[in-house]
Amino acid sequence: MSNFWTSNALEPKRAWRWVGYLNLQTAKGKEVGPKPFIISSFTKPTFTLANETIINKFTSETEIVIKNYVWDDISITMIDVEDKALNASKGLYDWLVGLGYQPAQNLKKLSSLFTNLYKNKMNITLEHINAEGKPVERWSFTKPQPTSINFGGDLNYNTDEAMTVTLGITYVAAKYEYLAKGGGLSGLFGL
Repeated sequence: MSNFWTSNALEPKRAWRWVGYLNLQTAKGKEVGPKPFIISSFTKPTFTLANETIINKFTSETEIVIKNYVWDDISITMIDVEDKALNASKGLYDWLVGLGYQPAQNLKKLSSLFTNLYKNKMNITLEHINAEGKPVERWSFTKPQPTSINFGGDLNYNTDEAMTVTLGITYVAAKYEYLAKGGGLSGLFGL
């Protein structure tokens, strides 16, 4: 085991080696999602177990009982580009309009928006890639729904940072797939 970390065959996953895919569809099926290279940050899934501590009043014996679990919300941030075809603000706004949103909303259009959102008009996939750009693992999300869209936040004359648009997302579950084939260090270290 002493040569484990000195092996040139060991490569940890890197926080900057990933590709995020956000497929947004209008009610008519038109794809308006951002290009993968525009997505600048992606929150990986978090699995949270809710628990309760039960203390016996007579013996003070303590038990911890798992009550349920939940997949925590994620967020996807995109670079907002001036170019019409890559503009994240325009793409997300057009998506909302394509689902039934209107600035002066009426009950019929609001119902249409909520119905279309429920019909799974959003597909999300996250892939970690290796140094050669090949996917190593994939996360996919079941029944994702938007929780918020931040079209850029505060504007400020004191910065030269690129504008971003952030999409908050809730979902029912996440699915993990290991994609790399063979190899690895498992055989070297008896794992």
